[in-house]
Amino acid sequence: MERKQILATTSLLVLFVLSLTNCKTKSDNDEETLLLLAAASLRTCANSAFTGTTVVNSTATLDTNTDCITGMTSSMSSDLPAWIRNNFKCSVGSVSGSNYVFRAQNIPNNKSYYFGSSSPMYESLAAGQKSAGNNQIQSQCLVYTIPSSPAAKSGTKVGTQSGYVSVGITVNGLAIFNNAAAAPDTLAAEQQTFDKYNGHPQSSGVYHHHARPLNVDASNASALLGMLIDGFAVYGSDCKDASNNTTTPTIANGDLDANHGHTTTTQHFATLTYHYHYSQDPTATIPTLIGSFFHGTPGTVSN
Repeated sequence: MERKQILATTSLLVLFVLSLTNCKTKSDNDEETLLLLAAASLRTCANSAFTGTTVVNSTATLDTNTDCITGMTSSMSSDLPAWIRNNFKCSVGSVSGSNYVFRAQNIPNNKSYYFGSSSPMYESLAAGQKSAGNNQIQSQCLVYTIPSSPAAKSGTKVGTQSGYVSVGITVNGLAIFNNAAAAPDTLAAEQQTFDKYNGHPQSSGVYHHHARPLNVDASNASALLGMLIDGFAVYGSDCKDASNNTTTPTIANGDLDANHGHTTTTQHFATLTYHYHYSQDPTATIPTLIGSFFHGTPGTVSN
């Protein structure tokens, strides 16, 4: 079906739904809303409109100009704050009302065992690691809607194990998962299936990180790693403040709360700002990017 036909057909559907619900859709623009609804109704991904050519593992290569897989769109809109605009890639970022919106195919820009042996992006597992069964990386249609003015949630915190498709997005456009494995596995045991960059896919091909993404943070322990869906940034194990002083905060010493966060300045935030750190987690028994609860109110993720 051609794009104009999709828009026309979906326009009628949207008008019908809105007439019943008496509500108005929220999006960057009306055409974008129609394209997303059309893609959902056809059970297809709107990659060609938003995130580039759908990646096929057997032909996947790295574009040295974008440092993303060839054909993927890497774009951050000019109205995003500098800490996002200057650091995030391999996804499409924009501002929509009071939210940041990221759209990602969720394909790593590093080699991985999980591309499959026929892929130019394949490499073997490290010694001592084992395969996560037949799981392989697959192109996704992840859409993150994240509050742009995050704040601490009063009362009961929201759990990171509450059925989210992803609990955050890395600076290179990949899903962040929580501090637990699917039962009956434990994350400490599942760690043995991580590739050389600390990532692996689950059964439907969603490549993700529970732990430090080594493609982002191989040697700089204070690197910005990404953002969780409550809008707060997540960093490596070290904390570099606005004056370039570096410390290594830990949960055990009370420097971080149970969710791996604290409020200080950072290299990207000149005023006191809450943020997370990659840290040893008592639930996972290994270092993870997030604890069991969000500090703020999480946005949404769809796939």
